[in-house]
Order: sequence, then C-alpha cells, then structure tokens
Amino acid sequence: MVHCAECKVNFSKTSNLRAHVNRKHPEKIDVLAPKVKGEHGTFVCEECRATFVKLGSLRTHIQQKHAEKFQELVPAKKKFHCKQCNEEFDMLKKLIMHRRSQHAVINKELKCPLCPFTGPTSKHLISHYQTGHSLTVASETLFFQTFEEFQVWKMATERQTFSSFVNMHGFKKGVNCKKIKYTCHRSGNIRTRGQHIRSLKTRGSNKINGYCPAEMCVTLEDTKCAVQFCNTHVGHKLKEDMGHLFLSTSDRQHIASKIAAKIPLQSILDEVRDSVTNSKLERTHLLTKKDLYNIERAFNLNRSAIRHANDAISVDAWVNELKVSGSILFYKPQGCLSNEYPQLKQEDFVLMIMTEGQKELLLRFGDDCICMDGTHGLNGYGFELHTILVLDDLREGYPSAFLISSRNDAELMKIFFLHVEEQIGKKIKPRVFMSDMAEAYYNAWLQVMHPAEFRLYCSWHVDRAWRKNLEKVVNKEKKILIYQMLRMLLQERDIETFNTLTQKFLEFCQGSPESVEFANYFQQHYVNKAEHWAYCFRLYSGLNTNMHIERMHRTIKHLYLNGKYVKRLDKAISAILKFVRDKIFERLIVVHKGKVCTKLSELRQRHKTSEMLDISKVEAIDDGWLVPSASRNEMYVVQEIQSECTCKLECSECGVCIHRYACTCVDCSIKWNMCKHVHLVCKFIQQNSTSICKEVLSDNMISDVNEVDKAEETANLVMALSTKKKESQIVFEEQKKLVQTIQELIFNTQTLEEIEAIKTIVAPIQPTLEAIRNNQAQRKSFPLPMIAPSNKNIEPQRRLFKTKKAPKTKKTLSVPSVDEMDTLARQLIHPN
Repeated sequence: MVHCAECKVNFSKTSNLRAHVNRKHPEKIDVLAPKVKGEHGTFVCEECRATFVKLGSLRTHIQQKHAEKFQELVPAKKKFHCKQCNEEFDMLKKLIMHRRSQHAVINKELKCPLCPFTGPTSKHLISHYQTGHSLTVASETLFFQTFEEFQVWKMATERQTFSSFVNMHGFKKGVNCKKIKYTCHRSGNIRTRGQHIRSLKTRGSNKINGYCPAEMCVTLEDTKCAVQFCNTHVGHKLKEDMGHLFLSTSDRQHIASKIAAKIPLQSILDEVRDSVTNSKLERTHLLTKKDLYNIERAFNLNRSAIRHANDAISVDAWVNELKVSGSILFYKPQGCLSNEYPQLKQEDFVLMIMTEGQKELLLRFGDDCICMDGTHGLNGYGFELHTILVLDDLREGYPSAFLISSRNDAELMKIFFLHVEEQIGKKIKPRVFMSDMAEAYYNAWLQVMHPAEFRLYCSWHVDRAWRKNLEKVVNKEKKILIYQMLRMLLQERDIETFNTLTQKFLEFCQGSPESVEFANYFQQHYVNKAEHWAYCFRLYSGLNTNMHIERMHRTIKHLYLNGKYVKRLDKAISAILKFVRDKIFERLIVVHKGKVCTKLSELRQRHKTSEMLDISKVEAIDDGWLVPSASRNEMYVVQEIQSECTCKLECSECGVCIHRYACTCVDCSIKWNMCKHVHLVCKFIQQNSTSICKEVLSDNMISDVNEVDKAEETANLVMALSTKKKESQIVFEEQKKLVQTIQELIFNTQTLEEIEAIKTIVAPIQPTLEAIRNNQAQRKSFPLPMIAPSNKNIEPQRRLFKTKKAPKTKKTLSVPSVDEMDTLARQLIHPN
C-alpha cells in the first residue's frame, strides 16, 4: 500500500497514486509519485534482456544494437481497424480523424441539459447557450504568483459559490508550460458501472447528463500561474447543489485529525452542527456518520485492528506482534502445510492464543470448572472461535485460551490441548468439564489431560436439541406432553426414580406411531448418556449451564464489535484481545477493591427470603437439619459439609460461606446457591448456640477482612498533608502555565473563525468560576437524592389505555411447574 505524502490518503497501487497526484498536486508529481523505470508495461529485448518503458525506445535500441535481427526482434505495432472500410492505422488518433472525415462519425456528442440539442465540441454548446437560451457565457483571466495561491483562491471560490471544480484528465505539457483543466463536477453524463441491482440515490446522480461550461483553465509557467475562469453554470442551480458537493480536502483532513485524536464520532458531529452561524449553511454542516466512517477508512483510522488492506496479511502482522509476548501457541495460515502436524490440510486455518494473564487464571482455577464452546459470526470466512473458560472463586467466567480454526474435530482439539499443556507445564484435572453435546471437545481432552469428576452437557443445549427434534411429533398436544415429560426427567434428582421414569417414558413414546421416531432418537442419544445431562447425576457439581461462555460471546459481538456483522478476522482478533485485557483488569479490581458478583447478590436475596420463613419448623437430626418446603409437601435436609473455608462468597448476616452447608433442594444441589433453607438453618443455629462468631463485612463489596496496613495508611496521610502545604505554590505554577498556553493560542490565531471559537470556549469560564466561589462561600449543596436504583425508569406520563385485556399467548413448549411434573410422574408409573 502506498500513500500520498501531501494529504495522507492511501492507495493500493502506484498507478492510482500517480493519477491522484496528477489531479490534486500536478506541480509535485515528480516528488510525490516519481515514475519508476519499467513500472508501466515493461518492454524487454529478447536478445540482451534490456528493459524499456516505451516501445519506441525498444525499437531504437534494436536498430542500434541488433540491426541484423530487426524484423525478428521488433514487436509488431498494434493496428487500429476501421469497421466501415477495413483500413488499418498505426495510431488511434489517425483512426478517429479518418472516421470523422470519411464517414462523418463523431465519437462523443455533448448534450445541452436544457433542451435536446447536441454538439460535437464545447464551442458548439457555448454558441447554442448564447443563441438558443440567451445565456451569457463569459470568462476572465486571473494571475497568481504560485500554484498554492491559486489553490487557496479556488477553495474560497468553491465555498462561496457552492460549487466544485475537478481535474478529470491530469495535465498536458506544452512548450515551457503545463496546462491543467478543472471542470464543473456536475458536467457530464451518468455512467452506470453496476448491474442496476441498487436503486439510484434519492438526491440523484451528481451528473446532469449535459455539458456545464463552468471551468478553470490553468497555465503553469515556472512558478507563476495564469487562470482563465468561466463562472457560468448551466443545467443546475448552485444554491440547490449543496447535497451534491463532496467534502473538501482540507475539511476531510481536519475531521481526520479529530478522529485520530480519539474524539468520539458523535462529539465531532455535535461540534460541526453547533458551528452554524449567521444562518449560513455549508457542506460541512451536512456531515453524517457515514461521511465520518468514509474518512476514517480513507485515512486508515478505522481501528488499530487493520494492519493491512489484505486480511490475511493483517492477521500475519497480528501474529508476528503477539509472538513477541509469547501469546501465540500455534499458527498455521491457509495455503501452506505444517511439518509438525501433517494431518492439517492446506486449506485449514488454525490460530491458538493464550496470553500470560490467561495462563495465570488457568493455573489458578483450572482444577475446578472447565467450560468449552464455539461460536460463529466473528469473521466472514466461516472460521469458528473455540474458548476454554474457567470460573474463579466468585463464580465469574474468565477465558483462558482461544482457538480460531476452520475445523472443529477431535483431531484439531487434541493439538489445541497439547499446546495448552505445553504452555502451562502440567496436565489439568478439573472437577467439572462442561461443553455442548458434541463429543469432540471431551474426547480430545481425555487424550491429553486428566478426566473430570463430572462430564456434563449444558442444560440449555440439551433443551434446545429436544425442542428442535420434537418437530418430528406432528400432534401439538402430544408434543407439549412429551416436552413436559422430558423436563420432568431432566429435573428428577433421585437416580432410582429417574431410571423407572425413563423406562416408562420410552414405553409411552413407542406406544404411539406419532412419537416412535422421537423415541428412537431419545434412546440413541440420551438414554445411555444420562450421567451427562440428568440432574440426579450432577448434584452439587456447582455448574448447570454454559451461560458464562454464551455471555462472553454476546459481549464480544455486541459491545466490542458494536453488534455489527464482522467480515475481517483481524477485527475479531483485536476485539478478543481487548476483551481479555478488560477481564484481567476486572480480576485485578476484584482482588484489590472487591465486587458484588451475581452469586453474592443471589445469596443476599435468599437471606432476605429466609427471614419470612418460620424458624420454629426447623428440626435438628443426627446428621443435619430438616427444613420443610414453603410451597410443597416435602422436607429438605441441610448438612454441614465443610467447617473451614477462605471463600469470599460469604453471607455477612449468617457468618458462613457458600461451601459450609449443602441442601437437597434444587436451588442448592443443582444451581449451587446458598438457598433460603441454609440461611434459615444458620439463623436456627445462632439462636441455639453462642459458639459461632459472626463476621461482618461491608454491604457494598466483598473483600478480605484483613485490616489496612498501618504503614500504607500513614503514607497516605503524609501525602495528603504535603499536598495541602504546597497548594498555594501549585496554584501559582498552574496559573503561569495557563497564561502561557492561552497567550500562545491567541497569538497563533489567523482567522476570525478561530477567534470566534476561542470566544465560545471562554464564555462559560466566568459563570463557572462564580458558581464555584459562591458555593465555597455559602457551602451550598443539593438536597439528598431520593433512594432509588440508578437504573430505575422514570415515571411515564398519563396516557390513554385499553380497557379490554388482550388474551394471553402461551408458548407452545413451556417448562412445566413442579406440581405438573409430579402429576406426570405419577401418571407414568401408575397409568391406571
């Protein structure tokens, strides 16, 4: 990629750069875009391999050096044929002259935008405007000392007249001079390049399908510049052309500097739209977000993620950068083979990423829960993002390694886990391994790492698979009944009862022709794998769904990628790395400042719920306590399973952590919460014993109970006192800096617009200072705010409303209640 050193615009080809410089900076073409030998279509001498840019130079060389082989070595000249008489010409110019003189053929007709008249040249059209439409087409000659002075005048003229003059054909060399022609940008005919799939823009094309005589003919002699200027526009009204104008180069550069300074796009729009003065509207005031995005892309400011226009090269640049920090475990681009892993095909793409922070989290928390899942939609090539995620001591999810690949089979996953093991230096033995229902993840895991105590399917994935395959059952009532039975099986917590209900469920489905196909599907995929999905086999495992990874994927797509469909892989890599960085900082904040996590919020909510339960119904037994259900005729057993724990998930009222007790209810045994029954038992113990020391934590955060170090506190106080003693000196130094800065800004202003901008900025300073002084003198303050959540919605205004209630729409497949599942279980076991 090459760029113009004058206006910083990027181009993919040198020829495009030369064309740009030829139009915009013709006087600097030898400096900004010098012609390289052999750049455009090199001609090679077949005898001595000498290269030449022009065919004429090659002919001269052969005539001088290889005259005896002239006819053999000289390429045949291109011939131009006349279709009317088959006559041949060696130059296109001669063919055009022949067709005009002999066949009266005119290649290009200029059209009048006011009537159907057409003419062969601009002189014919100007004469037609004067005689046929009584228009005066006059021109004037202006002189400038330099070409830069002409450009300043040109920009001012375009801004005042709401017009734009463009150079369409570069410059022509004359005798000791250069000639450049700028024409009205609306002159000409519409040229459609597409297949007419998209409709024409609402405002129409910039071209008027006619000839506009307004032009600037510039003659450059040495440094001086003579301009023949025609300011008569025909076929369009200048005041109505604002919507057809492009942003000027200076405006684009000014906006690009703001974008480069990381000013939000909305703030740039606000500043531009607030700058309308004296009821004068300019093209800049019509700026839109799309214009900003175009400028961002043109100046290569559209994110640091894009290292090259070619996505593959950009990804290579990312990989080379990350290799320095050791964050790349393995990389195989498309189009090459791997000597280390010959089983990888040439078209396979594999990229494995693990930063040092991710490595630390995996080593610290990898022995508890490992979650794995994949997602699409982060690139336009169908590559999938696979993530290894761990849960910390607050049950918050943190990604520990990434795999971006075009494959998702067990063979590739094994390579992934081998590199993860090599990076962390040990084999991981997790307590829980959770993934979707595909076996590729866990099969590869068993070949590299240690097996997990619990191998679980995500309940949400299981439910989704059931809903999808229940479409095989045509009868709607039967479909609902089967789904409710499936949920009953899923949530059954007794193994013997589960086995009995499973057998009865299969008999029920196989007894009806409508559900036989689903019964076969269920028996093939679920009956022999019940330990992976049934609640009765995952009691107290501490994990039920893979929502941590699902939440991570949504966060990357909607927050870090702004909810847009991403086609480039380098943008996805950049977003993933930023997400990892923020998660590491989030962990640091938790360690040093504390955080009210989701588990802690749920713990506190259940403590409040337990206060409404009757403590007199708690009954102590040999190995625990019996607590009756508040909604069902059932007794739950609460047992103490761990006496000492340094866990941070602790109830400040009860003085115990989430690991201390276990309850047989679903909330504790499956969802792994400190349920209301455990809180009630803690309250029961406190009333009947004085041996438990209650530990009080802050209501606003969770943190270690270690006291603040005295040395640190002393240092903070000394620093605060030192600041107060030097406050007057600091104020004086800051005053001097402000005076110097403001003086430089004022003295460097060159236009009235800059002075107006300074006045606008200075205007609110005086009232702000007065408000600060008054507040310091009177110590005024606003009244205490109302106690309400910060995310509470405002009260809506009174509105008209319907008096007839709309009928409730019930989902086709809804999760049954506990009572409904009990009824279904009794019906299956005792059908009569």
